[in-house]
Amino acid sequence: MRKKILLITVSLLAVVLLSGCIGSTTWFGLSAAGNVAYIANNTAVHAIDLKTGKELWSFSGEKSSGFSFGQSPKLFVVSPVVTEDGQVIIVNSGNDHTIYAVNPKDIPDPAKPTPNITWKFSDAKGHWIAVPLIVGDRLFAPNADGKIYVLDLTDGQSVKQAVRIIEPFKDTEGQPGRLWAQPVTDGKRLYVTSLDRSVFAIDLETYEIAWHEELSGAIPGGMVFGSDGMLYVGSFAKQFEKFDPATGQHTPVVDAKGWIWGTPVADGDNIYFNDVDGYFYSYNVKEGKLNFESVKPDGAVTASPLVLPDRVLVATESGNVYSIDATGSVTLWHESIKGKAYTTPVSADGYVLVSYIESDYYLVALNNAGDQKWVFPSK
Repeated sequence: MRKKILLITVSLLAVVLLSGCIGSTTWFGLSAAGNVAYIANNTAVHAIDLKTGKELWSFSGEKSSGFSFGQSPKLFVVSPVVTEDGQVIIVNSGNDHTIYAVNPKDIPDPAKPTPNITWKFSDAKGHWIAVPLIVGDRLFAPNADGKIYVLDLTDGQSVKQAVRIIEPFKDTEGQPGRLWAQPVTDGKRLYVTSLDRSVFAIDLETYEIAWHEELSGAIPGGMVFGSDGMLYVGSFAKQFEKFDPATGQHTPVVDAKGWIWGTPVADGDNIYFNDVDGYFYSYNVKEGKLNFESVKPDGAVTASPLVLPDRVLVATESGNVYSIDATGSVTLWHESIKGKAYTTPVSADGYVLVSYIESDYYLVALNNAGDQKWVFPSK
């Protein structure tokens, strides 16, 4: 398994976190809210004006103590999350193990725009990889130490003692289990996946485990609700499975050609997902079958698809972005000159945002025709 993961550059993060060495470029975190895009490019988080592509501010954490050779306290790879009142939740995946809430309206030095920290939480024992989930006034943050930390958004303190949903899993190499995907919720329960092949349902009020099921392969991505009310998820067992959220009963519905890495995306009765061999799938939950045979745009895919009103976009390892219509017809929508794409594209304010590594820029904004409007940083 490890050998195959290393064939995909995005998986270098796994090696980084297991070894404690920060010397490789991993994927970038990307999100948007309002008229601002946020990109976590390993060394910092940048806030970018969507209209102009200009940087509004950046955040690279605090000065850290205890640095030792071969270990870095800072690594920003998780997509930032914006709260209802405008706070930006920034996750440090390095050895500081810190989550920050920063206030973009509180920037003391306009010459070096960095927002002040509203609160921080540093009590986790493992690395942060999953995007936290906001539910009301609480932040549910899964960690690689096998716990979900439930934080009050007003001050970052634990609502309750940290919730351990699994005992630290030990694989054949003695490494601990990890929670890498953002949970989903139906308002009553939280549904969580883990790399040790487990899926959990947790009561949102009592934090008790309602059910626990295991799949045949690791689950790096999250789950999604279909229009039928069922939960859907893929795994490294090359299977796409359906779960009953009430009981946890599950069954495979699609046999994929390769490992399923990203989180599936739902749109009406259809659910879209990719595998790391580069195949794209369109599954209809009402019909219980694929809308068409899987198609392969070009190379490996680890990101989730992006659903637009008239098409689905898929970014591949090659850096190209492909448009796929309802019949499965594939069209090259944006051709990359240089760079690799491992992060799910984001639609915001009339643009499609695509993040690149090994490129001259971290982020490109494309219009509806796939034409470049601006890049960050600009040349």
